[in-house]
Amino acid sequence: MDRPLGVCLVGCGRIAGAHLAALAALPDRLRLVAAVDALPDAAARVAQAHGAVATTDLALALGLPEVDVVLICSPNDAHFDHAMAAIRAGKHVLVEKPLAPTGAQARALAQAAEAAGVVLAAGHTYRHGPAFHYLLDHWGDFGKLMAVEVTSCVRWNGPQAPWWATRAPEEGLILSLFAPHSLDFVQLCMGEDDPIRVHAEAARWQTGWQGEDQAMILLAYPGRRMASVHISYNQPSIIDRKVLHFSKGVVEIEDGEFLRFNRELLVEPPAGVVRDGRVMGGRDLGHYFRIQLEEFVEAAHGRPHRCVTGGQAARTIDLIDRILADARAHAADAIDPPPPPELALDIEQAVLVDAFQNRL
Repeated sequence: MDRPLGVCLVGCGRIAGAHLAALAALPDRLRLVAAVDALPDAAARVAQAHGAVATTDLALALGLPEVDVVLICSPNDAHFDHAMAAIRAGKHVLVEKPLAPTGAQARALAQAAEAAGVVLAAGHTYRHGPAFHYLLDHWGDFGKLMAVEVTSCVRWNGPQAPWWATRAPEEGLILSLFAPHSLDFVQLCMGEDDPIRVHAEAARWQTGWQGEDQAMILLAYPGRRMASVHISYNQPSIIDRKVLHFSKGVVEIEDGEFLRFNRELLVEPPAGVVRDGRVMGGRDLGHYFRIQLEEFVEAAHGRPHRCVTGGQAARTIDLIDRILADARAHAADAIDPPPPPELALDIEQAVLVDAFQNRL
């Protein structure tokens, strides 16, 4: 059997917890060796819980001979520098999406990884559920793909990390932080083709950040194929729905777990995975992170895998850059002014209601 790979975690913030839980579920494949964070207390807290080394010095951690792979969960703007340092140290790297702030940087990482002979993967976690694996494994049963619809709407009551609040509109908020999930799925469905036309509309309704928190995107692909994406941070009843229109019928994926073809249920999760898909915390997402790490381990050992490679991630980032540019060109008036006072008040009241109910 393969020995457990030694992991260096870079970034011990909010998203790191999901990765650490997945890592702990795979003790025969992975073990945490080092935890790196700019905040010493954050690194120490993670390291102590897992019997690892805590440090603020990435170079020190990368120099540990026990480190085989690096899991990067740092803020988006640091992904490129941290990933490049890990690649140059000869480590396999899994980077939380996005792989890098720009497509050019993502391609530079992919080229560096290829030259170094190491694996570079992007953490598009939601690609790794059983419903999505079934879709790919049975793709030929559905006929020719004609169109894809993605609706992904949640409620974030303000910034989920301090740096969310300071992102400039030009950098994008929901288009940079949330859209990659939906766009990765669209790109997965469209194969090697990139869209030939892009149109995006975006708006900001909440006042706790500067960027857009709602957007609609329309994409035209070669072969008369089309895709539409609707994303929102303002929806109190969560919607996670993907619809694929094939020549033989329609595939629907609800809540990331239930797959139907022509309304016949073909894939469903074990009991308890989806408790209430309409609310935050109503789904258990742990298996997505666990399966992603399992696939990364396979890749690190040179075996077939389903990881999103650096080149694939770069194409998605290029697409996001195109969408951001289009949104700024055609929807600047919808992004820049504050939201209408009456709607802002409605959102603030909804936040207070949520907070009250969560205390009950």
